Amino acid sequence: MINRIHTLLIISVQLSLLLVMGACGVTTTARIDPALTLENPGFQTSVSHAPDPDDTDTIRDIEFMEVYDPWEPMNRSLYNFNAGFDDYVFLPVTNAYETVLPVPVRSGVSNFIQNANEVPTFVNCLLQGRIEKSAITFSRFAINSTFGVLGVMDLASNNEDLQLQKEDVGQTLGRWGVGNGPYFVMPILGPSNLRDTVGFGGDLLLVLYQMKYAYKILGVKNTKTLAITELLIRSINKRSNEPFRYHSTGSPFEYEMIRFIYTKRRELDVER
Repeated sequence: MINRIHTLLIISVQLSLLLVMGACGVTTTARIDPALTLENPGFQTSVSHAPDPDDTDTIRDIEFMEVYDPWEPMNRSLYNFNAGFDDYVFLPVTNAYETVLPVPVRSGVSNFIQNANEVPTFVNCLLQGRIEKSAITFSRFAINSTFGVLGVMDLASNNEDLQLQKEDVGQTLGRWGVGNGPYFVMPILGPSNLRDTVGFGGDLLLVLYQMKYAYKILGVKNTKTLAITELLIRSINKRSNEPFRYHSTGSPFEYEMIRFIYTKRRELDVER
């Protein structure tokens, strides 16, 4: 009897110890996220999202990009037309051009056209009264036309004092005090304004006179066919060297962005 009681006492003590140890084993300490104990940094940053065209607050935020654009409905239609023309005509032709001609040949063509463009640039520099730019342009043309094999190699650019100058009739008119005028999207050619559109006509006349004079020296008789071919090559080469692609900015306000960037760039072109 005594042994049985003794045994029960031992078992009771052991059970009590197990319960105490088990209780200690399941006891856990609550963990607190360290971030919750940090002090408020004092600023908040919102998540960046593409703006909603119907969001009037966002529209007000981009008003700083406003440009005088009284023909906006027509310009937007022309912008979309240019995008379609670019996708279905211009870029496929440009891709074919890049596939057929290897890089060295395309580089030579670009250099040749660039060298030919030195002539109207020289004329515009003179009309603007920029003697230093006129001297640089004349030197570039002389060097590249002789040692650069009619401009196929751009040797002049190796000299840091003879870097390419870009002046056109639009800039010349701007230097003479002619304002931008209304913004205008030229069919196929893209963003412009009234002054630069008139200037483009002047640039084209200068190029045509230059081509006519060059063909006369070379004794070419069928100048019309050759002139059209040259203008097409100039256009394709220019598009090939232009990285911009329509509807690639990821912004619903691409039209406004392009309009703003073009306008500001042209203002800087006139001032520099």
